[in-house]
Amino acid sequence: MIAPSPSTTLMIAGGGTGGHIYPAIAIAQEYKGRDPKRQVVFVGTEYGLEKTLVPKAGFPLEFVSVRGLKGKGIGETLLNILRLPKGFIDAWLLLTKYLPAAVIGVGGYASGPVLLVAALRGFPTLIDEQNAFPGLTNRLLAKVVKQVAVGFPEALPRLGREGVVTGNPVRREFFDFKRAGGEGGSERQRLLVFGGSQGSKILNDAMTGALLFLAHLKDRLEIVHQTGPANLAEVQKAYIASAFSGSRVVPYLDPIVTEIGNADLVVSRSGAMTIGELAALGKAAVLVPFARATNNHQELNARAVEAVGGAVVITESELTPERLAGAISTILSESGRSIRMGEGARRLAAPDAGRKIVDLIELIQRN
Repeated sequence: MIAPSPSTTLMIAGGGTGGHIYPAIAIAQEYKGRDPKRQVVFVGTEYGLEKTLVPKAGFPLEFVSVRGLKGKGIGETLLNILRLPKGFIDAWLLLTKYLPAAVIGVGGYASGPVLLVAALRGFPTLIDEQNAFPGLTNRLLAKVVKQVAVGFPEALPRLGREGVVTGNPVRREFFDFKRAGGEGGSERQRLLVFGGSQGSKILNDAMTGALLFLAHLKDRLEIVHQTGPANLAEVQKAYIASAFSGSRVVPYLDPIVTEIGNADLVVSRSGAMTIGELAALGKAAVLVPFARATNNHQELNARAVEAVGGAVVITESELTPERLAGAISTILSESGRSIRMGEGARRLAAPDAGRKIVDLIELIQRN
């Protein structure tokens, strides 16, 4: 066991996807915002989005040598197992270098060795689980860390321990955004379609097929469609040939807060981060969960929004252009429905999630 550390450095381990990294950045901003003398260091891998997003947010990033084990072929799994000792050594050295006041894991490969070594050495530890069904790393770590914060109450029984339902941290700008003219202030309604930073071919194909069935809305519907880089030309061609030839079809959207904030209806996947952003902005959605998400967590996330009236859920097995067009048309054609759904989604918003998690971090430091 180590003695209580005089350090004011918070170590955040994990990453891989934006769904892990953006909540971590929100936590880091809250932690450092309470005292400018505080420092935050991230620990990730060289293969995830953290390599780009963390430095862009202004925080230092260290790396550990580790890769995933679940869902890999036999050869790749064996190779990644052989990498584990190096990952644990990396974690030990980084903990010795920074002697952090606390260590939190946000999911992703890097959080495993860092949190386990930190717990064994007696550092205050916490995991932040964003999804309704926790990933393998967090299910294992839940047995050794001091505290657990979750975005959905359904996660706690699946972690097999008590914890605190904080909601998912979302960057402040999603709560502060104000749409010009307010909600429903225009005769033309805006539909936003996006499948994450890399896009979704399934969503792209379903949406381009749905354009024919939505043609009757061409005079009162404008569409913004984020395709990802791989399918841009194909999707643009489909729009040009449709009744919605003036639509904005782009590979990537930034800042996404403005795009979601100005939409009347969103068609998207249902990662925890997307759910949190839709809730913060109070947006109606048609959610198409990623069928191959680990433990089907995206469908569980989507069903939580559906339960409060904030979304229509269409699974990949149910998804057809006709089904998608029908859901979009029904929501946008019924007076006030998208606004009511947005109000339902907002019930899941957690504007104080970052504050609550940092409160927990400070509590485990003292105890």
